[in-house]
Amino acid sequence: MNKEEKLVILEKLVSFNTSEGNELAEAQYLQDLLLEHGIKSEIENLGNHEANLIAEIGNGQKPVFTISGHLDTVAVDVDKWDTDPFTLVRKDGQMYGSGVTDMKGGTAALVIAMITLKDAEFPLNGTLRLVLTAGEESNMHGSHQLYADGAMNDSDTLLIAEPTGYRTVYANKGEVDFKITAQGKAAHSSRPNFGINAIQNLMDVLELIKTKVEARAEQNQDDVLGKTTFTVDIFKGGIQINAIPANAEAEINTRIVPEYSNDEVMADVKAVVDEFNQTHAGEIEIEILMNIPPVIGNPESKLIKDIIKIATPYMKNTEYTPSEKQQGKEMQAKQGFNPFSNDKFDVLSGAGGTDASELLKDKLMGTNYAVFGPGNPLKMHQTNEYASEQMWFDFIDIYEKLFKEYL
Repeated sequence: MNKEEKLVILEKLVSFNTSEGNELAEAQYLQDLLLEHGIKSEIENLGNHEANLIAEIGNGQKPVFTISGHLDTVAVDVDKWDTDPFTLVRKDGQMYGSGVTDMKGGTAALVIAMITLKDAEFPLNGTLRLVLTAGEESNMHGSHQLYADGAMNDSDTLLIAEPTGYRTVYANKGEVDFKITAQGKAAHSSRPNFGINAIQNLMDVLELIKTKVEARAEQNQDDVLGKTTFTVDIFKGGIQINAIPANAEAEINTRIVPEYSNDEVMADVKAVVDEFNQTHAGEIEIEILMNIPPVIGNPESKLIKDIIKIATPYMKNTEYTPSEKQQGKEMQAKQGFNPFSNDKFDVLSGAGGTDASELLKDKLMGTNYAVFGPGNPLKMHQTNEYASEQMWFDFIDIYEKLFKEYL
């Protein structure tokens, strides 16, 4: 397969609008593509045009090396893009399009590398299993269903092609997302004592929750992942300036470490809300939107060592733009590593979650796990999302060599 043929595959993936789901058509295209190269696959239709896809090559025996990407993307505001987000645009060594970084670029690279091995009839001493998931950007229901199906029961190793650039991640925080709703009583703002201000109650309870969670987080930090974090990311309430608001809601994102677990965070939030309801007029309610655990793999695994050995020469030959070099300095100051360095292949922990929290639910600690994929993670979920064309081609080569080396 030449470069133009590879680009056609990525171009086709980008053309599917899979924001907030709708992965079925993309999965069907990939199923047809794989079959053209003698690779059978199974589509798991989850309804509402959402789907997972599973394919295998090799001898069908252990070890089973699972490679994974998600088919969905985040929503895009078409009017804010300089180009059509569903058309792959190549310019000045970059590729623009929805999901080109997160993570249709990684998914396409996995598929192309797998096809290349199949076409070459390379003898694998084990099984290479491709698992493409639905709904990672929402509630991870695709990977949740695959876990329930037992798709990972015999898997020894998991690589997820989320964008990392020339470094790899072996540990991710978990996540608990809450919706906190305040029910008050409307009144005219000139007579606030006739009403119950839902916004004020919501602000007050959020401050109490924040204080408790952050204090516990400070006392229960993880050596690898750091500490649990708390952010209020959505806040809604009120109808007009002279009306006491009867309703308000907020959505909270917490990123979890093992030492201050998902269950403990949820229990602390519930305890604060219960006490608040007992001592205040009005009503505060909680809804859990997402609940996934942290994952800490083995930084000394064969998978990590093979990635470092194979990818380091590509890293050393990479040319970064002045803008990327400046971003690297800022990242070094804020997070202690430079994603645009040619000096050292970093093995890191990450604050973001992945499908591994569902796929590895029985193997969350010490497993052979890595996140390693093409693209600049700083460009995820961005308007005018783009990725380096040369890096993408590099990763196709790296994956092909990695799959051969590992199996």
